[in-house]
Amino acid sequence: MTTEREWELVRRVVEALPEGTWTSYGDLAELIGTGPRQVGAYMRDGDVGRAYRVLTAGGTVSEGFRWSDGRTGKDVPDLLREDGVKVNARGRADRSQRMSVYDLKLLAAELEADDPSPSDDDFSI
Repeated sequence: MTTEREWELVRRVVEALPEGTWTSYGDLAELIGTGPRQVGAYMRDGDVGRAYRVLTAGGTVSEGFRWSDGRTGKDVPDLLREDGVKVNARGRADRSQRMSVYDLKLLAAELEADDPSPSDDDFSI
């Protein structure tokens, strides 16, 4: 079962994606050890800024993508372009701009180094 801390990591990683990059549901799922559908549900319901930068492995907007207010994802390619992601006329994002699970692990490590959570070892009695 995926923990709140793992979902928080997903949220932080997505919000920290560098300009001109995107990632996939599968890459995020692999990052925390869950499935792509669970990541999709979290993107829909978890109030994640930049959730539109999470695409299918092929670089397209998921058919099931919905904004939390019920809108479809028809405006996602335009938002991606505004963020510096190259999107072709068919709505496919440039694969060379994809952040793989390896890239996401490096980004997550940077985020953890910048804001480490206290562990049990940090407290003395």
